[in-house]
Amino acid sequence: MDNLKNNNLLDDQEMNLREIVDKYLFHWKWFLICLIISVTAAFFYLINKTPVYQSNASVLIKEDQKTGSLAGLGVLKDLIGVMGGVSANVDNELEIFKSRTLIENTAKKLNLNVTQSFDGTNINIKTQVLYLNAPLVIESANKTDSLFYEMKESLEIRIIDNYKISIYDKENRRSIGDFSFDQSVNLTTGKINIKKSNQFSSSWFGNTVYVNIVPLYEVVDNLQSSLKIDLIKKEATIIQLGLKGTNIDKNHAILNELINQHKTSTITDKNEVASITSKFINERMKYIVDELADVESEGQQYKTKYKLVDVASDAAVYLKKEGETDKAITEANIQLSLADYLNDYIAKRNGYDELLPANLGISDQSVLLMTNQFNQLILERKKLLQNSSEKSPVIQKIEGQLSGLKSSLRESLKNMKSLLQLQLNNLNLKEREYQSRIASIPQYEKEYRNIMRQQQIKETLYLFLLQKREENEITLAASVANTKVVDYAFSERKPVAPKKTIILLGALLVGLVVPALILYVRDILDNKIHGRKDVEKIGLPVIGEIPLAKVTSDKKVVVGHGVRTGIAEAYRLLRTNINFMLDTTKNDGKIIFVTSTIAQEGKTFTSINLAQTLALSGKKTLLLGLDLRSPKVLQYLNISDSKKGVSNFLSDANLSIDELIHIDPNNANFSFIASGPIPPNPAELLLRNRLDELFDLLRQRFDFIVVDTAPIGLVTDTIMITSKSDVFIYVVRANKLDKRMLDIGINLFKEKKINNMAVLVNGVELGGKGYGYGYGYGYGYGYGYGYGDTELKKKKFFQRLFNKS
Repeated sequence: MDNLKNNNLLDDQEMNLREIVDKYLFHWKWFLICLIISVTAAFFYLINKTPVYQSNASVLIKEDQKTGSLAGLGVLKDLIGVMGGVSANVDNELEIFKSRTLIENTAKKLNLNVTQSFDGTNINIKTQVLYLNAPLVIESANKTDSLFYEMKESLEIRIIDNYKISIYDKENRRSIGDFSFDQSVNLTTGKINIKKSNQFSSSWFGNTVYVNIVPLYEVVDNLQSSLKIDLIKKEATIIQLGLKGTNIDKNHAILNELINQHKTSTITDKNEVASITSKFINERMKYIVDELADVESEGQQYKTKYKLVDVASDAAVYLKKEGETDKAITEANIQLSLADYLNDYIAKRNGYDELLPANLGISDQSVLLMTNQFNQLILERKKLLQNSSEKSPVIQKIEGQLSGLKSSLRESLKNMKSLLQLQLNNLNLKEREYQSRIASIPQYEKEYRNIMRQQQIKETLYLFLLQKREENEITLAASVANTKVVDYAFSERKPVAPKKTIILLGALLVGLVVPALILYVRDILDNKIHGRKDVEKIGLPVIGEIPLAKVTSDKKVVVGHGVRTGIAEAYRLLRTNINFMLDTTKNDGKIIFVTSTIAQEGKTFTSINLAQTLALSGKKTLLLGLDLRSPKVLQYLNISDSKKGVSNFLSDANLSIDELIHIDPNNANFSFIASGPIPPNPAELLLRNRLDELFDLLRQRFDFIVVDTAPIGLVTDTIMITSKSDVFIYVVRANKLDKRMLDIGINLFKEKKINNMAVLVNGVELGGKGYGYGYGYGYGYGYGYGYGDTELKKKKFFQRLFNKS
């Protein structure tokens, strides 16, 4: 039992899916048109869209090196730690590559604020962006480039010949005039010079080049948004730079120049410390040269004054010790002088923009360490200022650290000087002790030795600074960037946009989805009855369907002997289904009521043709016009009312039934009774006993009585007499009746106020919604049926082609 239920459920799901598919396939013409339109639009888009190419480059960020380019040179070990290079941090390098300053320098270098393009004459030739093959060179005519980088112009430059050009201002829609090459051109926002490039040739004569000049900040903004810069892998230190553009050569030039600008910026930062140190050394050497000259002159004058030629010593041992002491005093004085120089240098500079000279030979390691830290913070502050302001919390934090370091450095220098002074005092005491022991040395020799000591100090300091200057120059020459190019800019020749496959698939999808969506929305908003299934879904039994047929206003009878049209077969099927609903145990005539919810649903048309169909089967059939308010039977049969009707019979007790019956001359089995004159009180007439008498008489004389009644949704006439029917045919006009109006029929059916009720769906379109329910005769005769007094007009070709859509 469960398997049977599951099979039924699967069958229902399959049928529901088939219904949905059939519903959309019915409108295949609209799908085909939308597909043709969308694919054609996509095709024209593809042939006119300029292709976009992806260009990539990659650089390796070298590992942090605090020893710089001089690592391994033992002779220069005291320079290691500061001037060799700046620590390379990958995240910082990513931000530097994206920085506005670097991109702006690249744009200026490549003159990216000027673009040239050329349109082909063939429809298949797309607009070409000119770069390496550009025939013109656009330059600023002003002495300064600042105004040129703020210009915004859109020009059409027609190359007349080898000497002249014609310029048209597209922005203001005016001709500027004819000019010679290299002639200054006054524009709205500035002055430019137009020159011939190396690619200029006679092939450009008569052609127009489109020139756009945009402000530099717009170029930088566009580049910042289009550049894709990121690590290839999180674990790696390789940065990939990506750029999309319509010109491959231009993409390559931008990426390669951006890498070069980064290299230049990095080397400049690295050399900044060395440059400051070199400047400091040169200034001190000038001062020491002057001091050394003074000491040497003083020594010469002393020897000349006291006629000293040679120096003799009577106490070699004391003199040796004194010499060692002198050497120590000299070294202490050098360190004291360097501390004074550095302290004076710091005192004269109160800002945070200048670096401190490093590696001067100071022996105090704490001073060296703080000097290196101070310079690193200065460089970090300069990098951050490229993308931040001085009020940034990070900048303020670094300045606080710099201030603290400067104070600590000066305090360390002060402590160093104190220690050196104590050391110097001790050495001087030892020297005086040794000198006291040299009693035999002349006073002149002592004084001369003091002069020579000063000279030696100056010479030693001079040679030391000279050595440092040479080492510093080696540092400047050996500086390299902290990046290595892995791949210069390269591109695949296949464009990344427009993606032909995706666009064509998208066009196909749009061509299918748009009509499907329109049909889906239409179905959601549709509240009409379209066929058998719409009626069955709301719980009413369906006895049959009458297809839409075209009927002229003078011929409403569509059945007859030998007529094999679709609508005639539908009425024959209806006749068969009615026989199944009738009680065959009774021999008297069967009364069939035909009604509808509202007017113009085809109940009278159905009554006439159903009666004719029953008569064609050899059964004596009577058509009774019981719609006393809007009778249409005689009108549809094209018969003048020569006899009295039902209203006369109900109101006149002396009137016999024979006076009412019309017999069809073409079919002896078919008769009818007209409604008669429209009475002022039809409801009251139908409640009289004469109506029961009429039905009794008709049952005795006819096999079938087909009764055309009033619409039950408008009046109560039919509801009052439903008990007199054997079969109740409820006509519903497809594509006309609102589903909500069927509530009347549903209530009557559920409350069993109507005997043996079934719905007949009238005017169903062949192959349309809700049609194809197993008649078994797939007719395609092209008949149309328009019920009522209006006649269907002949449609044009496209109206007929898309009639059902």
